[in-house]
Amino acid sequence: MMLGVLGGIYERDAAIRAFDRWTPIRYVRIEGAFEGLEPQQFEAAIRPMVQGSFLTTSLASLEIAAREVPWVGDVTVSRVWPDTLVFTIEELDPVARWGDRQLISSTAKVFNRPVSKVDFDHLPVLKGPVGREREVLAMQGQLDQKFAATGTHVVKLSLSERLAWTATLASGLEITYGNLSPAESTERLLELLPHLQEQHQAEIKTVDLRYPRGFAISWKAQPAGTVPGSSASDGHG
Repeated sequence: MMLGVLGGIYERDAAIRAFDRWTPIRYVRIEGAFEGLEPQQFEAAIRPMVQGSFLTTSLASLEIAAREVPWVGDVTVSRVWPDTLVFTIEELDPVARWGDRQLISSTAKVFNRPVSKVDFDHLPVLKGPVGREREVLAMQGQLDQKFAATGTHVVKLSLSERLAWTATLASGLEITYGNLSPAESTERLLELLPHLQEQHQAEIKTVDLRYPRGFAISWKAQPAGTVPGSSASDGHG
């Protein structure tokens, strides 16, 4: 009885191997809407991974490998009889620049900027140590929410190797947070602004929020009635 089972398995495996030789993968088709991904470069990257026959090649393994290609977000691989694999790709959507030469997606995946005509200069610039990408991206989102009511947003956010934060807003205001939480420190800044006349708010050049119970302000041009390098404590001017 056991010999019969083993014989059946052997015959089935032999048939599969023979059929594999008759069904090679001859074509790879790439589908999707692409802005940064070059289909020819993608095909060149995944071609060495396309091994085996049309029927026995692991589609799951190909999908995992394809997601490692720059600009690839999600990907689904399917078979089209008799000899074609179809890669349906959802391209990564960059939400910010990461450093000088890279981009970062909404899922905090960092990837290289493409050599193309696509312009990403309108995106904010984020910087941070390796492994802190998700934290920096999340903080940018929090700060944008807090500053939305003031009509501005973050255009640059940096986390240093010593874990000190700095930010620049679209209004030109530069903020030093140091090692304190930018989200909490921003609350103190937003409490300060209503105490300043509107024209004075526009003249603020930098705000230093590294002090737990105070801050320091420098001005683009000295407003009347202020002292150069003026500072305040407890969030009130």
